[in-house]
Amino acid sequence: MTNAKMVLFCTQINMKKWLVNPRIYTIFVLVFVFLLYHSYGLSTFSDEVGHGVSPWVFPHLITPPVLQVFAFFMVLLFCDAPFNDRHTPFVLIRTGRRNWIIGQILYIVFASAIFTIFTFITSIIVLIPNIQFSIDWGILIKSLASDPSIAPTTVTVFFNPGLLSTAPITATIGSIFHFFTVAVFIGVVILFFNLLFKQMMGVVVAGVFIALSFFVLYIGNIIFGFKIYYFSPVSWMSISYSGWSDSGSFPSPIYAISVLLLSIIMMSIVSVLIFCQKDMELKGGMS
Repeated sequence: MTNAKMVLFCTQINMKKWLVNPRIYTIFVLVFVFLLYHSYGLSTFSDEVGHGVSPWVFPHLITPPVLQVFAFFMVLLFCDAPFNDRHTPFVLIRTGRRNWIIGQILYIVFASAIFTIFTFITSIIVLIPNIQFSIDWGILIKSLASDPSIAPTTVTVFFNPGLLSTAPITATIGSIFHFFTVAVFIGVVILFFNLLFKQMMGVVVAGVFIALSFFVLYIGNIIFGFKIYYFSPVSWMSISYSGWSDSGSFPSPIYAISVLLLSIIMMSIVSVLIFCQKDMELKGGMS
């Protein structure tokens, strides 16, 4: 078996665990229920005014505190990195340490992609039957973006008027990519710090990043100005905080994605080196 096949083999093992892992089912159910609850007011309002909602809600959806809720879902998805169990010692013997740990990183990428796609599709499904397919933002989104006061208090989805100057398909693709990249970042952060220190340390560090995203929103930008967003990678999950709608205050999309990708690559490389050289305590007794 070639190295590439062994890496994919390790990745596939983790994906197959989803079938018997109740935590994975819980996460996806929570995502669906949360989006259903969050979008209920918008769907009801759409029904009352007689105008459907275009399927481009996702770029506006990921705003605080929804952003932090999904960051916590991502932490829950990857909290047990590097995903070892009682079978890991036998898999390590077959594949080798380097191939195994690279497989764990590749799994984070695949899991993030599936989670992102599921979240995007669910954001549309929960609005059925009030979805009106259009290549434009649609009259309802435009109206709520220009004058949020027309909506009742039950509408908890807020639309950024600054994004309306961008084509909805472009904004949606950009939002999906930002969401996906931050998911990978959180997964790799947990993996890296769990390997570098001990199990659950990665969750603590990821929690600090999420807390930082709260801080910069409510207090940090008042004390330090909007430049503090340059140091809050979790905030970049939303394209509204990565320069798409206000290039003068927030970090540019190129800066945000570049920092995220560079951080992911660096932590991944160091994780591989750590795992290959350091004695690891794995479930099942192998070190």
